[in-house]
Amino acid sequence: MPRGPVLFERLDWRPYGIRPVLPIAATAPPGEPTRLDPFRASVAEKLRPQLALADDDAQLGDALDRWELSLFQDDPFRGEQLKHALDAALGDGQGLYAAGMRAAALLGETAEERADLVERFHVPTPGLVRRLLLAVLLHGDRVALLRELDGALLGLRAGRDRVAQLRAS
Repeated sequence: MPRGPVLFERLDWRPYGIRPVLPIAATAPPGEPTRLDPFRASVAEKLRPQLALADDDAQLGDALDRWELSLFQDDPFRGEQLKHALDAALGDGQGLYAAGMRAAALLGETAEERADLVERFHVPTPGLVRRLLLAVLLHGDRVALLRELDGALLGLRAGRDRVAQLRAS
């Protein structure tokens, strides 16, 4: 008999079997549960189909997995998971510095805000990485987003214009 969390499977609404699952599947994240307000519900509605993008983009899938795992961990493990999530989402083999610069270009509206975000991404928080992953998912194409962010960082007009459109949406 399995111990710990289990999954009750059904096939055509009939009991099919009982399988053990990883203990983290039964772990509730710390903090109080919340309800979605109308704004967050509309964002969740847009976001839900975009999660399927992670099936075709291993880097995006890794970033989402590491962010989720960070919710159940304490420091220093949480910090390491968040850094790896940031690197997987926007580092693209260039490292944390490049990822932080791209993330700041994506999320910051003013030069001062972008400079502050670069500093904050040195020690990312779950909320900050959540904002980043939300923006990446809503864009729809992580690889194209990297090109647009690099263009914006280089001062190319097309890159700046596209990133400004992303911030406005």
